[in-house]
Amino acid sequence: LEPFHWAFSLVETSHNIAAMRTLALPAQPCCHLNTRRLAGPRPCSLVPVRPVGLAPFQPAQLRSVRTASIFGSSSGETKGAPATVADNKWWHQGSDIFTEVRNEADFEREVLNSKQTVAVDWYAPWCSGCERSFPEVCKTLRFSEELRKGIKFVKICVDDFPKSFSRDQGVTALPRMSIYRPGQGRILVLDIPFSRVKHLKQNLTTIVANPNSAFALDPNQFVVATGPAPTAQEAAAAAAKKAAEIAALENGSRSLFEQLKGVAGMSSPPKASSTSSAASQQSVDGARTSSPPASPSSIPKPNIAVVPKTGPSASAATDKEGYVASFVAQYGQQYALERQMFLNRHHAEYGYEGRIDDLYPKEVGVRMKPLGDGHLQQHYMDYTGSSVYMQSQLEAVFDELRSQMFGNPHSQNPSSSLTSDKIDEVRGMLHKYFNADPADWQIVFTRSATGALKMVGETFPWSHGSLFRYLRENHNSVLGIREYALGNGGEFEAVTKKVVDRWLGSEPGSSPHDHTPAPATNGDGNASDEPTYSLFAFPAEDNFAGVKYPLYWCNEVKKRSTDKHKWMVLVDAAAFAPTQPMDLAQLDADFVDVAFYKMFGFPTGLGALLVRTEAVPLLRKVFWGGGSVALATSKDNFHVLKCKPTDKLEDGTVSFLDIISLKHGLAKIAQLGGMTKIQSHVAALTEWTFANLSKLTHSNGAPIVKVFGKHGRSDARKVQGPILNFEVLSPSGQALSYRTFEREAAAAGFHVRTGSECNPGACYAYLGVSEEEIAGLAGKKEGCDDDVEFVTVMRPDSPLQAINNLPNIAFTSIDLGHPGEIAMKWQQVPLGSVRVSLGWMSTFEDCYALVQFVTKYYKDRTV
Repeated sequence: LEPFHWAFSLVETSHNIAAMRTLALPAQPCCHLNTRRLAGPRPCSLVPVRPVGLAPFQPAQLRSVRTASIFGSSSGETKGAPATVADNKWWHQGSDIFTEVRNEADFEREVLNSKQTVAVDWYAPWCSGCERSFPEVCKTLRFSEELRKGIKFVKICVDDFPKSFSRDQGVTALPRMSIYRPGQGRILVLDIPFSRVKHLKQNLTTIVANPNSAFALDPNQFVVATGPAPTAQEAAAAAAKKAAEIAALENGSRSLFEQLKGVAGMSSPPKASSTSSAASQQSVDGARTSSPPASPSSIPKPNIAVVPKTGPSASAATDKEGYVASFVAQYGQQYALERQMFLNRHHAEYGYEGRIDDLYPKEVGVRMKPLGDGHLQQHYMDYTGSSVYMQSQLEAVFDELRSQMFGNPHSQNPSSSLTSDKIDEVRGMLHKYFNADPADWQIVFTRSATGALKMVGETFPWSHGSLFRYLRENHNSVLGIREYALGNGGEFEAVTKKVVDRWLGSEPGSSPHDHTPAPATNGDGNASDEPTYSLFAFPAEDNFAGVKYPLYWCNEVKKRSTDKHKWMVLVDAAAFAPTQPMDLAQLDADFVDVAFYKMFGFPTGLGALLVRTEAVPLLRKVFWGGGSVALATSKDNFHVLKCKPTDKLEDGTVSFLDIISLKHGLAKIAQLGGMTKIQSHVAALTEWTFANLSKLTHSNGAPIVKVFGKHGRSDARKVQGPILNFEVLSPSGQALSYRTFEREAAAAGFHVRTGSECNPGACYAYLGVSEEEIAGLAGKKEGCDDDVEFVTVMRPDSPLQAINNLPNIAFTSIDLGHPGEIAMKWQQVPLGSVRVSLGWMSTFEDCYALVQFVTKYYKDRTV
């Protein structure tokens, strides 16, 4: 039972420990991979496999890639690269003893073709058993010169290889050591949990002392020599016999109908679907010889075939000339002139080298029929709410679903194994897409970005003294985490960017914003050795005005940590990732959330929490169920969570069909040239739209719109995303109804968002509404879609009106309490605004039409 001591921390009473001991569980390694259990879920699997259509994925390559940060062009105000920290990762120990093997070519050279006996230590950064055993293995070998002379020691991270490779080498559990001999291949497999490391020297000594012997393990897991090792001919004969047994089993597994046909001498009918199945597979997999990407923002481009569709919408989808001609008919030659001027300036950035005019009508526009007499086009401009999917993207998804059978991955049958392999494939693609080393980052699939944020709140190690500090401009889903902090004795604090800059710009310990919690205590009230953990959260780009915040904050916040108080950082990237490159190799955060439907439209209801591997042991998972648990009893309070972080944190069956479909969205990003192309495309449109909205005026010269954010700055592309959030103003400067704007815009074919956009901190700060004034609306306002648009509050009069009122102040006989109050008046302040957000399939026509709409409907409008 000693290997299971790590589970005792989950048991609260001595009675339960005693009950647990009666289970008489056999000693086993901590991390099981693809082992079979009766009436139980399949434990964790290895990642990644080779992504479809991509070059062989070698996560180890990412570990050596530490290029200059790409965030200089996307993340806002930069402050240089994060400070270099000492590498104290446990799996990097033993470099004086072990040779690191990171690809199959190295494995063949260092292991299979070695001229001496080789011992391979298999590990994973997320394996808690490995973390405990490996330092002891290193200690044992460092003081055993005889073993190091007789055996070459190699270590392999299972995440650096496809799952099938590790499985073929007999790695079904971790930690594990395999022994290879020249000319014989693998001769023995040793499980080496912490409790057995003390026997490792004896076992290896036995192997070295018997160079011509075969070996086995006795019931106590000691290596014993069993006689002469088989010759090469005998080994080949045994392998052939095994292959024949497998073939016989496969033959016996055929259906009764198939076996009867064989007995009757009937030939099987030809597989009519073989050609179409192969073609379908090619359309899904794409070109398998694609060259590897030059950067994480430009992954290879699979050749996805599109099944032609019939019907009226299909013919309209490819009508590029008709699409452009409709705008000329609606807006005249002025549109053509403005378009040409735009292209002259942004031809290198806009439209993916001219392909947008072909892509948009058939990939997106086909789903939005013209309104009115057929010349009024629709314009989708709510990409921050949800991106749009492409027609060919859906075809690729459903071609794959039609061609293969997928089952619940918590099993070992063919459809389940296929699903598991596909999920691992997608997870590997995402590691590469975000430049996230699998040793450093775990990708946990969630129901949404909100689900990812909820997981952080539920599992974070809150305690008395914890502080949840977050930027005011965070989404509601980030604000909701504060309930978990409060529920566990912590506190919360909303701060502005100025406060954060002052805090991080001061010397540690000298700022009034430094948090110094009382010393942590254990259950007995005595001082605890465990530190107190606090969490800082901010959006990479806020979803209200699209302002981007400095990603170097992550490193600066973590520098404020002390031995007794540790800061961790959460970055909300849901609004950032759809249009900006996300390089996790340059991001010193602990948690990052994304939503895939905001990136490429389909599937919905699927997000991910990217969590640092070193942060996983700190998470306090309470609920467990489905595939997240390896062992559990019904009567007693005993359970053991799976070791692999993704399996441990993903409760129940993941949305496996949705996950499988992600690769087709990633393929579309690649076909456009990668995320840097999308970034440039939307930046060009954003700049043009802001410039043209800002210069709209009423007849009296007053502006028609007030745009929020950091548009118009010289460094706008660094600090501003593709969101234009604005109020529509009357000639007197009074904000007009944003709800009326939404209704009229919808009738004219515009898909926009209005209200506070689930970001009360940013919204009310821009609109100048106080917290107290909002609290007074309790019971009156239910959300963005109700009829409460304005709050009536006291505000200073305009300077001109205040000057005109000076005589009244001087001669009034009414006691005002303070004569300056005469310069105040009741005003209606809006509770929301209009949000236009651009994305990968936005067009110049969308932006031009918006400017024309605002001019036509709101110039000189008073109500």
